[in-house]
Amino acid sequence: MLPIEEKVYKVSELTQLVKLTLETQFSAISVLGEASGVVLASSGHLYFTLKDGAGAMKVVMFRGQLQKSALNRLENGQQIIVQGTLSVYPLRGEMQIIASNMRLQGIGDIFAALEKLKKAYQEQGYFDEQRKKPLPLLPGRIGVVTSPTGAAVRDIVRILRRRFPGIAIVIFPAKVQGEGAAAQIASGIEYFNNADPDEKVDVLIVGRGGGSYEDLWAFNEAPVVEAIYQSRIPVISAVGHEIDFTIADFVADMRAATPSAAAEIVVGKKDEFMSHIDFLRHNLMRYMEKLVHEKKSTLGQLLMESSLAYFPGHLQELDQRLDGGEFTLNRLFQQSLNRGLSRWNHAGQRFAAFDMGAMLKNRELQIQNLGTSLAANFSQRLQQRREKINVLDSKLAGMNPESVLAKGYSITTDQHQRLVKDSSVLAADEKISIRFARGMTAARVIKE
Repeated sequence: MLPIEEKVYKVSELTQLVKLTLETQFSAISVLGEASGVVLASSGHLYFTLKDGAGAMKVVMFRGQLQKSALNRLENGQQIIVQGTLSVYPLRGEMQIIASNMRLQGIGDIFAALEKLKKAYQEQGYFDEQRKKPLPLLPGRIGVVTSPTGAAVRDIVRILRRRFPGIAIVIFPAKVQGEGAAAQIASGIEYFNNADPDEKVDVLIVGRGGGSYEDLWAFNEAPVVEAIYQSRIPVISAVGHEIDFTIADFVADMRAATPSAAAEIVVGKKDEFMSHIDFLRHNLMRYMEKLVHEKKSTLGQLLMESSLAYFPGHLQELDQRLDGGEFTLNRLFQQSLNRGLSRWNHAGQRFAAFDMGAMLKNRELQIQNLGTSLAANFSQRLQQRREKINVLDSKLAGMNPESVLAKGYSITTDQHQRLVKDSSVLAADEKISIRFARGMTAARVIKE
């Protein structure tokens, strides 16, 4: 008996045969299910998964059919009836429905369950903005709860290392979908909250890459929601792509559209911190310049209003002394400021290699001490200058002729308004003027 010749198919031949068979036997079918993973491509073609409690199937509706469909705008969770042809996508060997029409049947079970959960937690105050914690200005350690093998953790680490090389990243490996995922994610959040003080992190990123509603469902479950709500550490939820939302997104202190966006948010605080330091330094210099000008203006006004104005020579000398004092103050201030800036620049060079949380506290104290020292130094030297001015004012006031007249003395001038210092220069019957502290009088010389 001759052996039967074995028929060997190429993969492409077999997929084409299956495609032809399915399209012939199931050329006009109607399928009821819940839409999930809806994606509208830039070409205008619509891709999604149609599923129920026990099965799922890929669906594609090309642009021309979508424009003529009874339902041409599909959303995740909608219960729909799809009409079309059962086929196979040869490149992947996947069975799919090529849809020709679809109509809305209602809201799917998964979407309805999600809305019910969302409403329940919202009524309990889990989403209130008042209870949400602010992110740290500059975290020194960042905790990440996610799958250790997914693209999400690689994106987070890559961005943090590139933007902030000195930062510490602690990863808690967790299952992010399927049975047991919610418990592992919650355990990761609790682990960081219960860590020893030396192992504490400043902010948590909890998330995964995108997926269907079923893939993301662990982030809707009670263990994860409760762990985020009870966390004493600020939590950034980074679940799925921008169009996907979970309960974790609403209860977290901040929501990021993707894991990469979460990393950008965290390192963005470093830029804010450096800008804030520049802002404080600029304001401090402006304040000191304004204070010096104000004090100088006040001193100038005092000089103009006092009796010293009658003595230009003394005023010039005093002006020179004041200018010298101002130069000294400016030099001391600039030296002190340069020392402070030098310390900050040195600290900035070592910024990436040290514990930034502790360094931030130390630098804040140094800024406060520097400001206090500068203010005290300036105030002390200004007071010394004022005291010197008061002494000079008293001395000059004592030299004022008006002060001498006030003591009972008088000034005598002849008829040519020349001072009379010797009575022998006066002739008999010569007219003279006598000036007192208050007023003047005319007199005539009588000689014996």
